[in-house]
Amino acid sequence: MAKEGVGTAEAQTDKAGKLRAESDLDMLRILVDSIMEYAIIMLDPNGNMVSWSPAAERLKGYSAAEIVGKHFSIFSTTEDATSGKTDSELKTAVAKGRSEDEGWRVRKDGSKFWANVVLTALLDAEGTLKGFGMVTRDLSQRKESEERIKGQAKEILEMATVIVQVWDGIILVPLIGMLDSDRTQQLMERLLHRLTETNSPVALIDITGVPTIDTQTAQHLIETIKAVRYIGSEVVLTGVRPAIAQTLVHLGIDLSGATTRSSLTAGLRVAFEIINIHVAREGAQGAAVGK
Repeated sequence: MAKEGVGTAEAQTDKAGKLRAESDLDMLRILVDSIMEYAIIMLDPNGNMVSWSPAAERLKGYSAAEIVGKHFSIFSTTEDATSGKTDSELKTAVAKGRSEDEGWRVRKDGSKFWANVVLTALLDAEGTLKGFGMVTRDLSQRKESEERIKGQAKEILEMATVIVQVWDGIILVPLIGMLDSDRTQQLMERLLHRLTETNSPVALIDITGVPTIDTQTAQHLIETIKAVRYIGSEVVLTGVRPAIAQTLVHLGIDLSGATTRSSLTAGLRVAFEIINIHVAREGAQGAAVGK
């Protein structure tokens, strides 16, 4: 009789444990179904989908009946799918426990959205791979905001980088503010285009409005000067104040190969000489005439 009591107690304990486990699973399903900001999907070890959620359906457009059993690469762009990126993500998740990526994903209707995707390898107690958990978050609004801010910054840079023709054959670029890689690239493109468009042999780059010079800014100026020379024009760098000159020496920046002047007026005289224009003074006024 005692043995029967023990057996009954063990069975009741097992049953209670199963009920708790089922209850925990139910709570987990409710949680997954309730989270609308994240699409939580379970994959088998090969990357095929074995579960679906309302958030996933809302985000990607597929119903559970349409998508369960298919490979998660269905959400990738054609370029990512053909490059083997999805297989690489699975391998990384297995090797490191997780992989994370941010990029374009594709909905059922073919539209794209910017997403953050985290893949987590799911292992049992013995370390055997049972599948993957995939969490996708739609970051399209953030991406749109970033692109809008980038566009506005580009417009501001364009307004801050004015290129004017001050004389036939002479282009002036009065720089204001610091030079970074993006602004330098834009400056090069616009300046080279304007020089070739106007067939101008001289570009005056005035740095009077540049507050400080660091190694990066000086390097950007050197790159711009080289680019202008490649198309057969010359650069006269003006606005090189004593403090700027001392900073360049301290940084070990060599601008000896460039023509520099402390003022725009002095630089303009050099530009006139390059294009064979003689500046003659007549009373208090000056006149520029060809030689």
